[in-house]
Amino acid sequence: MGFFRVLCAAIVAGFFVTSAVAESPIVLAATDSSAPVLQPSVPELDSQSTDVPVIAPVEEEAVELKGHQAADATLMAAVGMETAEEVAQAAPLDPPEPTLFADIDLTTQRLTLTDKAGVLHKWKISSAGGGYVTPVGIYKPQWTVRMHYSKQYYNSPMPYSVFFHKGYAVHGTNAVGRLGRPASHGCVRLRTSNAKKFYNLVNKHGKELTKITVRGTPPPSPRVREHRPRRRYQAPSSYQPFGFFSAYSYQPPRRRRYRRRRYSSGY
Repeated sequence: MGFFRVLCAAIVAGFFVTSAVAESPIVLAATDSSAPVLQPSVPELDSQSTDVPVIAPVEEEAVELKGHQAADATLMAAVGMETAEEVAQAAPLDPPEPTLFADIDLTTQRLTLTDKAGVLHKWKISSAGGGYVTPVGIYKPQWTVRMHYSKQYYNSPMPYSVFFHKGYAVHGTNAVGRLGRPASHGCVRLRTSNAKKFYNLVNKHGKELTKITVRGTPPPSPRVREHRPRRRYQAPSSYQPFGFFSAYSYQPPRRRRYRRRRYSSGY
């Protein structure tokens, strides 16, 4: 029985080996030298053929530039075509048009504030009094400060100052009783609440877009008196010829009660 099993196993193994060799042509070619060698079939290329497929480019649709894109494109094209000398000799660009207008009439002592929509406010002012001048002309705000103290006139407070020419400014004041007539040292005074509105509008629109016009002739006004510090009282000397000690002496100074003086803000 054992021999029969071994014989059956050998026959089955030989059968599988024979079928595997028959299915593989490469093995047959290797065992048989006379058999032709099988090579993979490759399509022959025509060496004279030069037809290469070319992909045509896709034409892009032109996009219309609008707004600042068109302006930027025009500017870049102009700068690219001009030389450095031509750019240096080119005319300067026009400044932007103002959007906030402050008209100060010295004759009527009024300030009219307008924008492109119309009149915003009309306020009483106080321009320069007698002996002082408020400069007339067309100006732009140079700088603004919420609280400024005059270095020329006794450290007087100048709230919400908008300086338009050197040391001249539009600012608030606590001397509201003098508004409507000349009373300042050259600045344009406003009620503090109105000066705050003007200050905020100037910062909102921007100094470059604000136009301040000062025109007219102020009405006559009394000269603004300068404050001078009072001298201490000194009594005249008196002679005492009689008495145990006869000599020149000074009378005791009289005591005066001075009322505290409030100075109005103003340059």
